Amino acid sequence: MGTTSSATASLFTGSSAFAQSLQASITQAVNIATLPITQLQNEVTNLQNQSSDLSGIDSKFASLQTAIAGIDQAMDGSSYETDVSDTSVVSATTSTGVMEGNYAIEVDSAGAYASSMTTSSWVDSANQPGQQTTYQLVVGSNTYNITPADNSAATVAAAINAQAGNQVQATVVDVGSSGSPDERISLQSTTLGPETLDIQLNGVSLQTPQTKGVLASYIVNDSGKTVTSDSQSVDIAPGLTVTLLSSDPGNPVNITVTRSTSALSTALSSFVDAYNAVQSALQNERGQSSGYLNGQSIVYEMTDALQGLATYTSPGSAVSGLADLGLTLNDDGTLTFDPTTFMGEDFGNSTAVDSFLGTATTGGFLEAATNAMTGLEDPTTGIIKTDETDMQNQITSLNSQISTRQDQVNTLQQNLTTQMDAADAAIATMEQQYTYLSGMFQAEQVANEQYSGL
Repeated sequence: MGTTSSATASLFTGSSAFAQSLQASITQAVNIATLPITQLQNEVTNLQNQSSDLSGIDSKFASLQTAIAGIDQAMDGSSYETDVSDTSVVSATTSTGVMEGNYAIEVDSAGAYASSMTTSSWVDSANQPGQQTTYQLVVGSNTYNITPADNSAATVAAAINAQAGNQVQATVVDVGSSGSPDERISLQSTTLGPETLDIQLNGVSLQTPQTKGVLASYIVNDSGKTVTSDSQSVDIAPGLTVTLLSSDPGNPVNITVTRSTSALSTALSSFVDAYNAVQSALQNERGQSSGYLNGQSIVYEMTDALQGLATYTSPGSAVSGLADLGLTLNDDGTLTFDPTTFMGEDFGNSTAVDSFLGTATTGGFLEAATNAMTGLEDPTTGIIKTDETDMQNQITSLNSQISTRQDQVNTLQQNLTTQMDAADAAIATMEQQYTYLSGMFQAEQVANEQYSGL
């Protein structure tokens, strides 16, 4: 906040009989010139108070935005639960897009990775001066030239991984004893299937035995259609990924996917808490003894956005409003959450609950709520953020005006002091002349009186 300076308040010191009157004139002129500064300072204080209140409400809206995102996350595939009838055959994970339901997969083959190992102990032969050994790496029908820095097993394996690590993984294994080490290079393909893996030197194979891999194969939901894959991780439905662990032909594994009711209930409870915190903050800006934003249009805009969340409806749907999920709008504008009501609705008709809530981008309550929060909280276009920026810009501008006007007042005070110094000096000279002349007249009068008495 801008402040007036008192550094020049006592610059004037006079010696004439009118010095105090001259000083009073300076003080009065400065006080009058300072009045606009005081008004600007009051405006700054008011804006700072408004900015502080708005910042407090902003933080609560940010928490509400986070709570809405929490509901969306609770609806996301990662929050869904899977029940697998035989976890030794497959495991299952969910992601965005998964749907509740029952799935089945029959694993004819879990597949196998191609592999090979050096025939005998790896010989770390010395390179000739100025030369490096080049090996040929064979992966299926492709051949790659590998030129490591030296011929040690570890360096050769690292060079293979650096050049062809997306297709094959090379490791160094010791098949000997502690007293008689026997290091060899082992290769394994990164995908399932009948690949050939070999390291050759001048056309001679260094890797035997070589084991060709096998593609994984499975049947989904008794479709009768066998699907093959070069990975043990397969997507059998949108958002449902199954990892094939072992083969079990003729015995389908059942997978049940359900959304976590408890996770969504917790998210809705957090939403209600955040909503009520915003409602309380906005209520403090209305009526008697209200905050500094009382009467500001942004309070009404924020209130409308908040009420829009509580009164959102989806007419004609099995779940048409928040009340169906156990969220009751009270007379004071707050929400109350009954988890029992929600759980009953979710267990009885989870599909309708999913449809009403939707997602942040595909419709339903969550999209409407997300858009409403974006309209308030977007760093560039959100009305709360833009109002906060406007207030800070106004405060900066007013402080600049205060500084400019203060400089003008200081200049006025200095000029007046200079002028009053000159006037006081002139008056003091006149006073001295008057005293001198008065003394002369008095002396002459005394002399005349004395002369007349002779």
